Amino acid sequence: MSNSKEQYVHFHNSLTEINRCAREEPQAFAQTSEQAYQTELRRIAEQAARETRDCRIVLLAGPSASGKTTTASLLSACLQQEGVSSFVFSLDNFYLPEEQSPRHPDGVPDFESVHALDIEQIRSCLLSLIRTRSCRMPVFDFETHRPRPEKQEVELPAHSLVIMEGLHALNPLLSEGLPKEYLLHAYLSVKQGVEQGGEILLSPNDMRLVRRLVRDARFRACTAERTLGMWPSVMQGEYRYIKPFREQADITINTFLGYEICVLRDEALKLLESVPAGSPYFAEASRVAAALEHVVPLPHTLVPPDSILHEFLG
Repeated sequence: MSNSKEQYVHFHNSLTEINRCAREEPQAFAQTSEQAYQTELRRIAEQAARETRDCRIVLLAGPSASGKTTTASLLSACLQQEGVSSFVFSLDNFYLPEEQSPRHPDGVPDFESVHALDIEQIRSCLLSLIRTRSCRMPVFDFETHRPRPEKQEVELPAHSLVIMEGLHALNPLLSEGLPKEYLLHAYLSVKQGVEQGGEILLSPNDMRLVRRLVRDARFRACTAERTLGMWPSVMQGEYRYIKPFREQADITINTFLGYEICVLRDEALKLLESVPAGSPYFAEASRVAAALEHVVPLPHTLVPPDSILHEFLG
């Protein structure tokens, strides 16, 4: 059985191996995919727990559909097992009111920009957490597109760790003036795609697109056509605001799970096939759908309760 586990680890981005594992040992395939990811998080938690400073800040960044929210929660749970208290918060709570957001040339708000966030308030909260283990955290209301009048009072015990997750967490504008020895920079993303015969069938960005297609349909009432229409803007924002800073990361986390494309396959394929032939996104939908046709499907019941896949599946 140990040999099987080694194969899952080393060949899990080969379509041939993915399909073989899905057919022959689907339960073991899911378990070993998840275990590899959990092992990486435990390693990071152990590293962070060895630090003796009173309050450290983990700045956790990653592009869309990389699994930031769930990874932050799972890392917090791993830290708890190491005896370290932690607090997780999202940069989304620091959005400015919509009327103060930067604009695209056509006047549409640019929510991908770091300047859509209240940068001064982020710095103030982080510095307060480092100095006093406390702060007054804003809470953003996405229905009114404004911060709520009330703030969240945060009080942490000694030797705590704060995890700040968000698209722009590694942007130096947010940590400017903060003592660097209290900061741990982490970047996560899907680092692998699916290969077939030495060719890339689905790139890492395609993997994230598949995740987002399913998530947007389930949680945001988005059609596949709408998600595909937004994707170029999302990618443009990533290359402009996120990826230039990934080299600053102390830790890099790969959120690719070998079996995930099998689990997402049927739902994503149905969404892609719904894009009409006259759509400007039909060619892209057809390309990704054609790749998914080659993947052996697996049921959602194989996904454990603490998997990052629930961020997209619910």
